[in-house]
Amino acid sequence: MRLKRDNHCWRVIDSFSGVRGCLESLALKNGYRVAALCNALGCSNRYLYMVFMRDIGLPPKTWMNLECMVVARRKLEGGKSIQQVAKELGFGSVATFNRRFHKMYRMSPGRFVSSRLVFDPEKPVVPLDDEDA
Repeated sequence: MRLKRDNHCWRVIDSFSGVRGCLESLALKNGYRVAALCNALGCSNRYLYMVFMRDIGLPPKTWMNLECMVVARRKLEGGKSIQQVAKELGFGSVATFNRRFHKMYRMSPGRFVSSRLVFDPEKPVVPLDDEDA
């Protein structure tokens, strides 16, 4: 089995189960669980670890934790609520999701959402300085 980076996506090539395609989608579908990913790919935890270290340079669990938080950020940026994102990504509670998000991004998901600038065509754009006007 091989993992290959292709157009902003890791691709699974020649898995034992015949599964091919985007590793990120496969990880999401399997709830970011290493054991579930192993079952889907038809390999052992040890073999998956070896493939990840060889092709990606990270252990599978580390990669999945990072990828999960990237997806969480994208979902929040897309307008989903913190509760929705936590549920969709399989977190046992919103508090667990909040801790993991804070560990990765050094801010709570609530602060992240409130810090995003939302374009509103009804409001005029105000320059930051008088010099820029």
